[in-house]
Amino acid sequence: MNTSVIIGTAQRPGTEAPCADGHDVQRTGDRVTAAVVDGAGHHPDTVRYAGIAPAVITHIGAKLGGLAGLITAGQMAHAYDRPPHVSAVYARIEPGRAGILWIGDCRAYGWNGSELTCFSTDQTMGEFLRVHGDVPAPIAEHHDAWARLGLAQASAATCHEAQLPKDVRLVLLCSDGVSDQVDPATWRELCTTHANAPQALADALVAAATGDETGYRDDATAVVLLRRDDISVCD
Repeated sequence: MNTSVIIGTAQRPGTEAPCADGHDVQRTGDRVTAAVVDGAGHHPDTVRYAGIAPAVITHIGAKLGGLAGLITAGQMAHAYDRPPHVSAVYARIEPGRAGILWIGDCRAYGWNGSELTCFSTDQTMGEFLRVHGDVPAPIAEHHDAWARLGLAQASAATCHEAQLPKDVRLVLLCSDGVSDQVDPATWRELCTTHANAPQALADALVAAATGDETGYRDDATAVVLLRRDDISVCD
């Protein structure tokens, strides 16, 4: 078993049932692959698909790479009369290498002991307007919930990837129920407190998710991967 990566996972259903998030972690030799997915809405098809897609991503990703995992899971969405809209983020860590791929608005963060960095970019209309629209911030924020892409559209052109720097020891994958509902100061505090305890950090992140002014709270899922000090990761 790979002991170079210590894993923590946690999920907290939101105020609207059933939970439409999913996650999976797969160990294969010296390689660890992980995925978090976030379905839009709570339709039974979305919930079912979000439950099976993460394992497809991690298992295919372990042998053929993350892009193949995302595309394969994406094709499965078309087995439904109306393909569910589901975002996904994937990480792969092995000796000498660590990277992420994503589509939609699930996120990947890294913690280097003092700084929290988001290595993914939300594929939402809000983010598109920030980059290309030259519009006021409130207008962009209003469109942050408008997801432009999901697994059903996964391809080499639509999935984005990034390699992680050498100093990132904690890799954190999450649904937007964590990223949108846990403020940056709390993120940093929890990463500092639980830097060497990935399960405690995952539990704390989903517990810290707060509801909006109406009381609604989204599903929250986190996967935390702690790279041991003796593992060298390339840029």
